[in-house]
Amino acid sequence: MPPEPLSEGGPDLRALEDQLREWLQGARSIVIAGIGNAIRRDDYVGVKVVEDLRDLASDRVRLIECETVPESFVDEIVNMRPTHVLLVDAALLGLPPGSARLYGAEQVTSTAGISTHTLPIRVFCEYVTLLTGARIALLLIQPKDTEFGEGISPEVQGSASKLESMLRSLLA
Repeated sequence: MPPEPLSEGGPDLRALEDQLREWLQGARSIVIAGIGNAIRRDDYVGVKVVEDLRDLASDRVRLIECETVPESFVDEIVNMRPTHVLLVDAALLGLPPGSARLYGAEQVTSTAGISTHTLPIRVFCEYVTLLTGARIALLLIQPKDTEFGEGISPEVQGSASKLESMLRSLLA
């Protein structure tokens, strides 16, 4: 049986928060990059999470709205000299809409086809790792609807709000 979508205080949410806390240990400079397409409904969720964190930007936490072209931001990311890079994106995980999982870059590099974008995200991860030596993780959210149109589904929006709150707490 697949895990339930993020629920307030539920085991899925607590486990994800624990994973993020562990992954962030030792972070001196963090880049959070939101990936997504504003006209593909839930695909926009990665950018939405980053937009909602905008006030957390500092010398330690850098936020980038990559939209559909994260590869266009490689130089900017490299110049920030991050110790950690967190990519937030919609992905086809085969889970209920709004479910979120944290994957290490090595897990994504060995998994084909989970991203909703054309350029395999594993290529981006490998390149950024090579250039920065940073720890890279992907916070992936199962979309409900990636058809053309605007607006995020209620399930995915609810998860995005919980993730934004969680990241805010962990990075404060």
